[in-house]
Amino acid sequence: MEAKISLVLLANGSQAALDRCLDSCFRQSYSEFELLVFTDETVQVAREDERLRVYETSLADPGALRVAALRRATTDYLMFLEAADFLVGTDALAIFMTRLAEQQSDLAITNLVFYKEAELIYPFSRAKTRPITVNNYLLCARLYGGFRRLGGNLIAKDLLTRLGEQLGTLATQDLYLKLCLLAKRPVYLSDACYAYSIENGRQLPAFSWQADYHLGPAAGLVKQIQASHYQASVPEKLTLAVCLDEYSAGKVDVLLYSLERNNPSGGVIYLIYEELTPQTKAWLVRLGQGFVNFKLEFIKLSLLDRHLLNKISLAGNHLPVSAYYRILLPNLLPEVDRVLYLDYDTLVVNDLTSLWQSDLEGHFLGCIRDLGVTIKNGWSNDLLGKYGENYFNSGVLLMDLALLRKYSLTSYFYQFILEATDFFVLGDQDAYNLYFKDAVKYLGVENNYVCKLFSSDLASEHRKLQEINVLHFLSAEKPWRDASNYPKEMLPAVTSYRNYRQELRAKYNLKAEQPALTVLVLVTTALELDRCLESIYYQDYPNLELVVVDMSEAAAVLTSLQKYQAIYGDIKYCQASSTTNAAELIQSWANQAKGELMTVISSKDCFNKNEPFRQMVNYLQQEQLDLIGSMHMRYLTEDGSFRVFPVSGEFEDTGSHSITDLVASYAGEYQQLSGFIFKRELLATSEPATSELELVKNLLAASQKRATWKEYAWILTVK
Repeated sequence: MEAKISLVLLANGSQAALDRCLDSCFRQSYSEFELLVFTDETVQVAREDERLRVYETSLADPGALRVAALRRATTDYLMFLEAADFLVGTDALAIFMTRLAEQQSDLAITNLVFYKEAELIYPFSRAKTRPITVNNYLLCARLYGGFRRLGGNLIAKDLLTRLGEQLGTLATQDLYLKLCLLAKRPVYLSDACYAYSIENGRQLPAFSWQADYHLGPAAGLVKQIQASHYQASVPEKLTLAVCLDEYSAGKVDVLLYSLERNNPSGGVIYLIYEELTPQTKAWLVRLGQGFVNFKLEFIKLSLLDRHLLNKISLAGNHLPVSAYYRILLPNLLPEVDRVLYLDYDTLVVNDLTSLWQSDLEGHFLGCIRDLGVTIKNGWSNDLLGKYGENYFNSGVLLMDLALLRKYSLTSYFYQFILEATDFFVLGDQDAYNLYFKDAVKYLGVENNYVCKLFSSDLASEHRKLQEINVLHFLSAEKPWRDASNYPKEMLPAVTSYRNYRQELRAKYNLKAEQPALTVLVLVTTALELDRCLESIYYQDYPNLELVVVDMSEAAAVLTSLQKYQAIYGDIKYCQASSTTNAAELIQSWANQAKGELMTVISSKDCFNKNEPFRQMVNYLQQEQLDLIGSMHMRYLTEDGSFRVFPVSGEFEDTGSHSITDLVASYAGEYQQLSGFIFKRELLATSEPATSELELVKNLLAASQKRATWKEYAWILTVK
């Protein structure tokens, strides 16, 4: 037997709109409903139907009308309608009731469609039908318009009864929020079958932030903890945690080295990971063996940990699942009561003792407001409303693990993330801000100094490097990328990172483990030289010799070189006439260069990303090659666009190809020497050449084993 619905229509507005609403009700294929119409006689209900009951009353008090409707309804479910609105199609009620039965729900907040000038406008995406829970109901209310209009939602009659006097006093949004907490299984239905009219200036009410909302028990627990005069135990030595995947594990060594270098009190650094290649882990183990102050401990996630994390949706945000590892720290480190969590893209530039000893005053977390990015771009206000200025960055967190375990907050927090993650833009950072609102102690910005603040418009946000404890290279502006277009105020921080990297390479004698690679830069103009040099020095290859051959006769060339000389040390510089033959010039370095390997590039061009040298040299050594070529993308200066075509990223053995075939099949790549890495001895054994194309052919002829990497290793500038 089909359930019956009481449709409660408030007959205000125009006669035409009322007639349209009535028509939409009586055209429904689902016939098991009664229609209760409340009117003040300004409009007429000229219908005859046994399901229709009309009540003449004042419409001035919407709350009183809800109470009256509940008193007169004879069915188990109610749906309010406003006369300006209507049901879309003939199956709206059938769809709603089917979904209600499928979900076994007693409250359904429905999607809507706007109506204006005889057109239906769908403003909200058809997101999946989803349960509404205590963890996500406020987030649902913020996103879905169904919470902010009275009509179109299905409500079990007993829920309205349980509201008591509040049925007549609550504002619409608060009414539905309260119903969500009373309902056994509230749901959001994605079907847009209720049309909300936005004609004559009518608008959907804006979301109204509650005066003091919380999405979990954390804030209330903090008050209890503070009342108990709790005092956290702070060990003398530091305990830190960094969460890694394969990518971040390849970048984290500089952070770890900076910790060791600047914190003589030492302690333990836990590295949390799921899978690492043997090579990556071996390097980190070796790094830790060289530490005096800190011990590195590796914590591999269990199968259960992985199962839990894999249930978290990553849709809609750019973060990897490793960003969520930190939520498990209370359980992963059961013997640790306090830990300082750091993102892999931070750099420690001072002693962390003062940060480590911070009094959290009974709060679960110590954190730093995210002044650099999120607060300024407005997302924090969208997420937290009027509390947006308190949005914090989760890249540095001082965590009281003892308290988190005592109140089992890890389990509750995990469940919150499962049920609310679709609403996040910045992954677990949004989750921390929502769940731990009013449960964190805010610490000084020097403890998580987002590098964008160096170029802030507010002088109060500026800090000198020596005043900062932790630098955070947030967003895309990483120090291992091309920094030539970074704000100039940020460059000292990038330089600091690269100095630590240089020290690390020297301390562990990493140069000795890779063959020396001579990079020969041919300068015909000072334009783009900085970009070219930057693309060389941000490479993750530790053993480079840089030779700059200046054929430009421009004073600006020396200015650029002096800047890089100050940071990276020796740069070989020589001058040549602008009429010098490039092929002959390259061959003249066969006996002058120190590198076992060589590569050549024009100063107008640059290398792509920071990995080509390492990947190409590794493959060259692995396959015992004499020469390896690569692909390039074109940069058009006229419109600033890049021109590319699909590449596989694979290495192709080209040893069996004839030189003629290679030059023909790789017409864009084998016309110049840029993008090749080759053994320097080939220059000495190859025939003299008068052009780069001829030199390429001669090197190919002199090589016994060769390959081409089908990946964009460099960028050709085209004017």
